[in-house]
Amino acid sequence: MATKFVETRTIRTIGAPRSTRTRLITIVVLVVLLGFAVALPYLGTTSYAMSLVTTIFIAAILASSVNFLVGDGGMASLGHAGIAAASGYGAAWATRQGMDAWGQVTIALSITIVVSLVYGVLSMRTSGIYFLMVTLAVGMVIFGLAYRLSFVTGGENGITGIQRPPFLAEYWMFYWFILGIFVLTTLLLWVIARSPFGASLRGLRDSESRMRSLGYSVASYKLGAFMISGTIAGLAGLLSVWHTHFISPSAAGVHRSVLLIVMVILGGVGTTFGPLVGAAVVVLVENVLSNAVERWPTILGLIFILVILFARAGIVGSTQKLIRRIRRRRSGTPPGDTDLHQETAIPDGELTARKELP
Repeated sequence: MATKFVETRTIRTIGAPRSTRTRLITIVVLVVLLGFAVALPYLGTTSYAMSLVTTIFIAAILASSVNFLVGDGGMASLGHAGIAAASGYGAAWATRQGMDAWGQVTIALSITIVVSLVYGVLSMRTSGIYFLMVTLAVGMVIFGLAYRLSFVTGGENGITGIQRPPFLAEYWMFYWFILGIFVLTTLLLWVIARSPFGASLRGLRDSESRMRSLGYSVASYKLGAFMISGTIAGLAGLLSVWHTHFISPSAAGVHRSVLLIVMVILGGVGTTFGPLVGAAVVVLVENVLSNAVERWPTILGLIFILVILFARAGIVGSTQKLIRRIRRRRSGTPPGDTDLHQETAIPDGELTARKELP
């Protein structure tokens, strides 16, 4: 009888410990940054600087809603400023009626859901430039209504005196609240992006026809994605009017939606913290640099062009690529190979053979 040998290999990948070490370093860095953000009011920061940082976080929440659509769904929207403005006007109207903070939240989010549903129903069977134009058109409708319905919106004068909850009256308390909302929304979108729903969205982004042939309802997934994105945009709109105590039709203008797209591209499409970095660049240029330079939009345009030319994946995305490239050079790995293939090794003593009789 023939003797059969079965070779059993225990393969250890060097990439696994490195991946664990990378995750650990990332977690430590995030914890340190979060700790710094929490301690910011105790570091002698002025109320103006705190207000500016609060504005950045609110803009980042709104930009993250666009980033979710663009990065995971491949749907670029030019109407998210309209959704945020609709939510803000809902809170402003509730304030005029003498409602408390819970009444403002209820009205604002109810309007957000309705408006997001209208956006989603009108755009769920479109893609590419047609999706872009539909969202732009609906956003322009909201902008026009904000001007025309002056008995509700105040017309060009807008609405002032929008009060936030009493427990958020102090600027530092409101800052912590906004920071917490930013962390929660970022975690929520991160979980959704890594769920089966997020994987299906990326499949639709890559090939709608293939997903449709596999039995997926493309329109339903698009509607669901827009509802998630629109709800977060409406939340950002509510937080914005609580921060500024004011809203006007300019909040629904096309230029606000364009700036959201700029934030996403500057930070990096599809990255977790790209919206925060992009929002920081735009808000600082718009609110700080504009005090010294009259033509600040030109400066912002030059920054945008430089990022497109030299960091096409955005600031965060390009930084991640650079770190991976440096890591590959240190390990002597060819750029074309995958980490698992490159860094597979069999240590001494772990290659065994056992004799098996028939």
